Amino acid sequence: MTEQPHGQSARLWISWLLIAVLLGYGVVQTVITAAKLFTG
Repeated sequence: MTEQPHGQSARLWISWLLIAVLLGYGVVQTVITAAKLFTG
């Protein structure tokens, strides 16, 4: 097995960033929907 810490860490960062973006997007959508329900 060849060690490549830069590639590994970059891939890890990208995957975590993707997860964070998806979670954030879902939270934002939920908040917007809730705000529409409460204000509507």
